[in-house]
Amino acid sequence: MLRPHGLDGILRIQSLSDNPNRFAVGESLTVGDASRIIDSHQAMPNGQALLGLRDLNPSAAQSLAGEWIFAPVGPTDDLLPGEYYHYQLIGLSVLTDEGEDLGAVREILVTGSNDVYVVKSESGPEILLPAISQVIQRVDLESGTIVVHLLDGLR
Repeated sequence: MLRPHGLDGILRIQSLSDNPNRFAVGESLTVGDASRIIDSHQAMPNGQALLGLRDLNPSAAQSLAGEWIFAPVGPTDDLLPGEYYHYQLIGLSVLTDEGEDLGAVREILVTGSNDVYVVKSESGPEILLPAISQVIQRVDLESGTIVVHLLDGLR
């Protein structure tokens, strides 16, 4: 969450979700240590949104500044084969097709053409991997790994 917005108890948030239905009116979220019901949602540029929560007055909205908002994880049945939500990829181990451990996905950058996986290890440098079929060979959620082919210049 970023901050309160206006004088009506509305929150301006930065969404880290790539699920467009995450903030549907009537759904429940956890804010701080309380469950809240969504009354309104208005998407804004750069992943921000205005979020109205039931029974949230301006002073309560102010007290929530800086808190994280958590939404329950819903079904992933609407994804096509080879598609993943970002939350499913964060933390997965990344191995080359030659068996080298590159670290884990720590962040995903959303660009205009394709996502970029930020891979970090304890000892090695940060590696930026474009999420394209020439690089990402296999994602195995069950084993917690992503197998990649390093093209020239990716290291």
